[in-house]
Amino acid sequence: MRLSENILSNLKKPKFTLKPDVILSPGGPKTGYEITVEDRIITYVGPAQSSDSLALTGYAIVPGFIDAHTHAGQTFGKSLIGGEPSQIWKRIWNPMEAALTPDTAHISAKWMFLEAMRGGYTCLVNFSTNQRDLNAAVHRAAEETGIRLVSSSAVDEHYTDQEGKSAVRSPSEIAEMVEDHLSLCDESPQIVPSICSTSFHTNSEDALIRLSQMCIDKGIKLQIHSNEHFPEIQDCVTRFGKRPIEFMADIGILGDHLLLHHATLVTDREIELLSASNTPVSYNPLASIWKGNAVAPALAFQQRGVKFGIGSDTTSADGFKNLSAAEACQRITHCMPIDDFSAGAAWTWTSAASNGSAVAAGIDGSVGSLLSGLQADFLLVDMLRPECMPSHDFEWEFVRYYNRDQIDAVVISGEPVVFGGKAVNWDDESFINQNIGTAYSVASAPEIIRVHGPSSDHRPSV
Repeated sequence: MRLSENILSNLKKPKFTLKPDVILSPGGPKTGYEITVEDRIITYVGPAQSSDSLALTGYAIVPGFIDAHTHAGQTFGKSLIGGEPSQIWKRIWNPMEAALTPDTAHISAKWMFLEAMRGGYTCLVNFSTNQRDLNAAVHRAAEETGIRLVSSSAVDEHYTDQEGKSAVRSPSEIAEMVEDHLSLCDESPQIVPSICSTSFHTNSEDALIRLSQMCIDKGIKLQIHSNEHFPEIQDCVTRFGKRPIEFMADIGILGDHLLLHHATLVTDREIELLSASNTPVSYNPLASIWKGNAVAPALAFQQRGVKFGIGSDTTSADGFKNLSAAEACQRITHCMPIDDFSAGAAWTWTSAASNGSAVAAGIDGSVGSLLSGLQADFLLVDMLRPECMPSHDFEWEFVRYYNRDQIDAVVISGEPVVFGGKAVNWDDESFINQNIGTAYSVASAPEIIRVHGPSSDHRPSV
């Protein structure tokens, strides 16, 4: 880390101009450029012209990563999934989230947000089954850390009540839930509302149609898991005679108001349906590697005009690890068999991790790129590391060689939130030390079932 207090003091000013060696613009890496921020907004990105800019030799400024899909209630269960067969949501995630209280939901979210900002994320798209009290706790964690959040609330017609019995919500109850979540999100300027349906089977056709129309009318995203695992595909075909994306197209709910998560098991016809309807998806490469049934055809999405962002799906909140996996998964599954070593070229993945995710989440009008008029969400990255020198192609190097320990500052809405790997406005060390016991207890909910168990259980005896 080469940062100085002079840099931090400049980042805290209402107006500042920075001149790094490289600025990653929507058109690619630029040298000899500067960026000006005033009152949280980028007011200029272009050739250096200011006499009072702060020269940042050996640094790059890049857009903050946007996690297009994660679950803030699953923070403490990450290591439990090692070696586990798929469908872990039934055995691990659901029991863990069901046991959350407002206090543990707040701790889980704040822990994730710290980890995410240290990993270069300036915004998370959260998929939440929480209702108001737990979502309020998550929102409080976002406000305390300074991270930007797309917050969702599950609005499922079919659910399990507090007595463990199957129940059904009426259309009026669903409408009230949507309005309630919108009002909760209105309380914070850095929180964007969204609604989620766990999958196609948690709402009837009529309920999905009504929910879709409500999201269109309100101008918010409807998030749905889709085409992720084999049982889901089989269930949909058995029930409706169609695959999930075909089913959603048939009932008329595809469109740019939607955000489909995963889309790993898709046919050519389903890709065409996504393209024709302008329906975006989240591509979750680490989730495919660690717990999935397949890898989404992200390059086919790009080539056929399907907008996509990159999500972590609660694997690792390290933006660089997800960025590298995004390229590597496509190379191994789709490019190596046909001797295509371009693999979309590096710009595909640097763009998808920032602006692509912003487009998918419907927030590209305010964040996702280093453009005048957008919120100043960016990373200050140290380029002077042996792994990254000499530099010949910044974007390929950024995808393959950069690490989160090179992020010297994370800026959200023009304000530094992480500096030198530490939170700026709160004591992250004390927070971790005070809550490590809670982290263990949340990950030890009695209903959690591990099939594979710890790795040490499978080590041969000596």
